[in-house]
Amino acid sequence: MKSIILSLLILILINSAFAQKATPVIARVTYVYANRNDTLKNGKTKTENMMLFLGKDASLYVSYSKIRAAINLDQKVRSMMNNTHKTTISLDVSALDQANQASYFAYPAENKYYTKETVDAQDYLIEEPDPNIKWKITKDTLSFSGINCQKAIGSFENKNWIAWFAPSLPFSSGPYKFHNLPGLVIEAYDEDKSISYSFGGIDNAKENAVKRLVDVTKKMTAEPGDVNPVDLMMGTDVANAYFENIIKLPYSTVKTTKENLIKFKSSLKEAEN
Repeated sequence: MKSIILSLLILILINSAFAQKATPVIARVTYVYANRNDTLKNGKTKTENMMLFLGKDASLYVSYSKIRAAINLDQKVRSMMNNTHKTTISLDVSALDQANQASYFAYPAENKYYTKETVDAQDYLIEEPDPNIKWKITKDTLSFSGINCQKAIGSFENKNWIAWFAPSLPFSSGPYKFHNLPGLVIEAYDEDKSISYSFGGIDNAKENAVKRLVDVTKKMTAEPGDVNPVDLMMGTDVANAYFENIIKLPYSTVKTTKENLIKFKSSLKEAEN
């Protein structure tokens, strides 16, 4: 217990406010993340649907599987609450818990990168170093769903990566931390294809295209500080991007470092054992 308290104090002591940045979402890109080294009980490769929110000067990469799990869970809770014959509510939150809990913010023009993680119901924000991938752009070309792409090769996180980017889509972003190419990264994978980010599609962001089942903040009885349950489940930063078409750094976070957050997670695991 002492180690948990100490780790938490370290995190809180270095807390400071980030400058708030709000960028309208222009487009949404879906990817399928696959990692052959991460398998399910049946031996199949674990995959996850991901989403990249694109703005003019910013991007946010998150788990689309988490978004869908939060929405489905919210709908199920409301359906059960409306069922007067139900005396108890039993919910399966495994899909939500198993989804990637991190949010990756990128501001390539400013050379600013952040990762938000939720640990023990608290959001932590880490300012990341520039991925600084030394891309070598080749003359090879390939088309993905009708989008003409060019091949780039780079070394990152002790792996050699191949990225296919679209010069016709002038966004210096991509899935995970694949940035700083002269066009949107459509697909990326390591040289032995054990980890891959496959293109799922791209759509223009439309205002009010997706809505919450119920928005408690717009009720007559709403009070300052009210938050929709579905927003809490998926994360307010993700909800802002998905429902409001805004990329914005979360405000109620603890600023920390990757090292201190790892120590804090280890302390929690020790307490559980």
